[in-house]
Amino acid sequence: MKKHWVALLAASSLLLPVTASSEDSAKLLTQAAGSFRIIDEAMTSAIAGEIEPSTPAGTAQAAAGQAAANKPDDVEMAALYYYAEQKQDERVAAEAARLRLKFPQFEMPQDLYLPQSARGIDETVLWQLYDKSDFTGIDAEIIRRKTETPDWAPTADFTEKLTRRKQRVLMTEAAKDNKWADVIQAGGSIDAVTETEADLLWLLIDAYAQTGMKQPLADVYRGILLREGDKRLPDAVLVTTLQKAIRDFPATEVQAAMQKLAVTPALQSGLQPVAFDLMRKTVADFNADEKQTAPLSDDQLAPLKAAVPPKAGDMALLGWYYLKIKQPAVSAQWFSKALVIQADASNAKGLYLSLAAQNLEEEANKVAATYLQDLSGDPEFLMNALSLRFAKPDMAVIDEKIVASYSTTILQTLNADHAEILAWYAYNSKQYEASSAWFQKAVDWKVAPARVKGLALSYLRLSQKPEFAALQERYGVTYPDIWDEIREASPPKGRAATAVIKPRGVIQANYFRNFQAKRYAACINDLADLRSRGQLTPDAAQIGGWCYLGLGRLAEARAAFAEGLAAGGQVQADAAYGTALTLLRGRLTDDAEAIIRAYPLNVERDREIRVEIYFQRARATFDRKQYQKTLDALNARASLVAEPADLSQLRGWAYYHLGNKQVAKQVFQRLNDHLSDAGVRRGLVATSQTDTRR
Repeated sequence: MKKHWVALLAASSLLLPVTASSEDSAKLLTQAAGSFRIIDEAMTSAIAGEIEPSTPAGTAQAAAGQAAANKPDDVEMAALYYYAEQKQDERVAAEAARLRLKFPQFEMPQDLYLPQSARGIDETVLWQLYDKSDFTGIDAEIIRRKTETPDWAPTADFTEKLTRRKQRVLMTEAAKDNKWADVIQAGGSIDAVTETEADLLWLLIDAYAQTGMKQPLADVYRGILLREGDKRLPDAVLVTTLQKAIRDFPATEVQAAMQKLAVTPALQSGLQPVAFDLMRKTVADFNADEKQTAPLSDDQLAPLKAAVPPKAGDMALLGWYYLKIKQPAVSAQWFSKALVIQADASNAKGLYLSLAAQNLEEEANKVAATYLQDLSGDPEFLMNALSLRFAKPDMAVIDEKIVASYSTTILQTLNADHAEILAWYAYNSKQYEASSAWFQKAVDWKVAPARVKGLALSYLRLSQKPEFAALQERYGVTYPDIWDEIREASPPKGRAATAVIKPRGVIQANYFRNFQAKRYAACINDLADLRSRGQLTPDAAQIGGWCYLGLGRLAEARAAFAEGLAAGGQVQADAAYGTALTLLRGRLTDDAEAIIRAYPLNVERDREIRVEIYFQRARATFDRKQYQKTLDALNARASLVAEPADLSQLRGWAYYHLGNKQVAKQVFQRLNDHLSDAGVRRGLVATSQTDTRR
């Protein structure tokens, strides 16, 4: 009691008004949370010799003294803490008013009503772990301190910043891995109308755009762009957001937003690059929209034509524009210029189509032959381009490279129509073995009367009577009208032609090649072509499920796998496996377990799915503080596979929270015996300190 009175007397001697002017301490207050770290770094630098030796020591001392003068010291604060301890709220208020009068930047301490034993604990270690984003270490350190001082809690400043740091790390790491659903889940608490950290809002924009969630995407854009007054975000943020909007919205909508926002000369100037990109977007939207037919004005196109230096992308936009408005001669000029700067498949396609639209078939064929390698990346287009020569055998002999490329693209795309074209080309040039092989491929992929007829004719010319009889028996009832025509048909005249190679089995379908190369969007486009031709098999549909899963489009992946669940056999088993993985990616653990109960998997896949199910349950229940359920999930997982160190740490903390400190210590001790890890050591320290207090 005597100590309190001494402190009060000391405080009362400081009630005289302060006449010296004091420096604004706002910056000091905002940096107070990290002050220990700043001191530590300064001391480390001084020891390492990084601080110039000529720096006057008095300067630092003067700065420290000035900082101390701007806030109350322990003596000044003694009365405030005494009244709080005695629950004398009126005197606490009066003392706080006195301190604010003397120290204008004074704020009530957060530990005012904590027991004396819980006050003043240095958070330096926590901030060091925070800088490393070591969240496991932070949790362990907090548990250790609470064990020593049960009434202690981290400051509100640290807790708030820790929550935000966790959110930022989760969102950025998920975005790096293209796990857009995880980005959305981690950013669920962000309010687009009030959030000030624009990069987090941009992560949400990218996530919503990639997952096709249009309404939330629009809400985030509006939250950034439509703020007013002092809530308005900086111009640089608005400019970057509008640049993103060009990707996600029609040009007219972006233009309307720009007109509303460009209220200052500075922002108008900053939006000039956006305006140019928007003009490109306007032309691109026109080219892509079949409903837009009225040509654009010359003023809209002039900047693209006059750009210095000229860009191949701008020339290509103009080429596609003039091709759409049926001025192929002009479009050919722009594509030719673009090819000089950038020889790629897109510009070659544009030039080919521009020439073909003018009925300049020979020139178009020369383009296809010249850019054969570039166009091979789009087998569907190349196949259509090359087919004109094969459908017109009276033209000059086709180069053998063209024949080989056409054959390859047919096998890559599984296109029955083009297999039939090549088969007739071979048949009419009396290459009957090749024609029968290609007709057989066409029939296998999609049966049609003309293909059956061609195959039957090839068998007749080869004198393969058993094969002809089997074919007639199979399709005689289905196509009764073709058999008389087949028997009466005259042999072909045998026009000059390049040798046609029979189909090779080693060439993979293009959709499968794209899947293996992780070109998932291209894989999906290939499968869409197969579906439109009625050639999509259940096996191919399952590949589509994996491609959608690779893009994080979970709903579409699940729909693709659902087609195989009704197929039976191996296709059904593969579909069940894919469906379970898709559900687990969406954290739908119970649904995934229901799938493998309804559609049993082989032992290896069943184990893989269950291991992931129990892992997700362990993590989820631990976060919900359901520690016994965490142990149940870990035990179930451990019965299937060995437990990794990170999950063993989770096991240790689950035992710790359940009060079974001795078992927790044993877990951490076993880990520490063969693993050098800071998290393990923290767990061992926490459990050991608990034991020593018993």
